[in-house]
Amino acid sequence: MIETQARVVAVEPGYAWIESERRSGCSHCTSNDSCGVSSLSKLFSVRQTRLRLPDPLGVHAGDNVVIGLSEQRLVAAAAVAYMLPLFAMIAIALFGARLGYGQGALVLSSFAGLAAGLWLVKNYANARGQSRRFQPLLLRRQAIGESTIEFKPATTGENHE
Repeated sequence: MIETQARVVAVEPGYAWIESERRSGCSHCTSNDSCGVSSLSKLFSVRQTRLRLPDPLGVHAGDNVVIGLSEQRLVAAAAVAYMLPLFAMIAIALFGARLGYGQGALVLSSFAGLAAGLWLVKNYANARGQSRRFQPLLLRRQAIGESTIEFKPATTGENHE
């Protein structure tokens, strides 16, 4: 389970509006300053994400909470988001080559396949985005001073005395 901290900004019967800071994995990379992906994420990212989640805990506005998302669901969503446009691009290019398109037409049809794949991912995400299966879960209230980072002692198998 991937967990992050969030704050309850509003409540309604059975639901809580949660706001969390959107963080990129790039902020933890050693190449952060020289990476193009990191630069783009800084330019185009929305810093806050607001979600309406079912509230089994009875939280109140202002509470700090921990929300989580299953790794399996995240991997499945990432696979669709990255692989579908790529497969659509390759399939359209192969289809164009089979029909005897020239190089220029193949390049244009490849981009059309990529655009179609991105459009499919967008529609898939919008259709699945409201599904409870792809929503994070409200896990627990966060106590003041509690960190979501867990440290486990390293075990080397050697006995140091």
